[in-house]
Amino acid sequence: MEHSGFLRRWGTLSSFFLVLLLAWGRLYAQTPSTHWSDEDRISSQVIKLRNGITLNYAVQGDPNGPVIVMLHGAGDSWHSFARVLPLLPANYCVYAITLRGHGLSDHPARGYSRADFAGDILEFLDQLHIQHATLVGHSLGSFVAQKVAEQDTGHLDRLVLVGSGPGTHKAGSSEDEVTSPFAKLTDPIPYTFARDFQASTIYHPVPAWFFEMMVGEAQRVPAATWHGLGASISAGDPLEDLKKIKVPTLLLWGEKDSIFHREDQEVLLKNISHASLKAYPETGHALHWERPERFTSDLLAFIHSNGPNP
Repeated sequence: MEHSGFLRRWGTLSSFFLVLLLAWGRLYAQTPSTHWSDEDRISSQVIKLRNGITLNYAVQGDPNGPVIVMLHGAGDSWHSFARVLPLLPANYCVYAITLRGHGLSDHPARGYSRADFAGDILEFLDQLHIQHATLVGHSLGSFVAQKVAEQDTGHLDRLVLVGSGPGTHKAGSSEDEVTSPFAKLTDPIPYTFARDFQASTIYHPVPAWFFEMMVGEAQRVPAATWHGLGASISAGDPLEDLKKIKVPTLLLWGEKDSIFHREDQEVLLKNISHASLKAYPETGHALHWERPERFTSDLLAFIHSNGPNP
């Protein structure tokens, strides 16, 4: 009798653990793929540039495939593209770079003009012998990408500007409203600032795990970088510089963008030859966060339509 009672208890426990195991399996299957197997194909690396700056970057895909280089916005890192990287085909070679002053890249005390950032990217392209690349830049990264394209001597075939503007400065603009708090920041960066800053760029909801990750990345950026970014944005760039961009250019813009507006897109279209615009309804400034599937589809379609095809 004792033996049979033990067996009944063991059978009950076995059933309980089986149910628990099945539930865990379902949770695993429903977990965002970027948390599991898809991350295994992304490698995080560092490179020391000839100017002494060390940059952190992520790379994935076929080393011999068509190249895509991605640049993030202010307060972000290469993790800004965490929802996009798993969607890109493995036959592409994709680099997502963390700009100086951000993430695990070097944090110099100064050197945060758009020209400084662009110089780093041009050196990166040189040192890795990258040619015929599609350069993608979001927000701050889009202004860096503009500078790179203006100065480029053969690295780029295409340019994608995400949540961008003409780069000129107008007092009292939406950019001023966003950047005016930068000058007052001190270390450590307050969680409330990082949270509110990142939230201000979003209109369509994003997953909680992703939002908290990007809040953490904004906190990682030191006050000196935020100060430099504010000064750089206030300085602006001559509108005529946009006419130096000669590669086919795609503008991706969210209609609910609170920083850059439709008239900013029209200025870009007027001054960049071979430029086209895709507007995303019900989408904010960080459209690759909010609409990663559509963003990836539009990016790949642009690459294919401006050959040679991969």
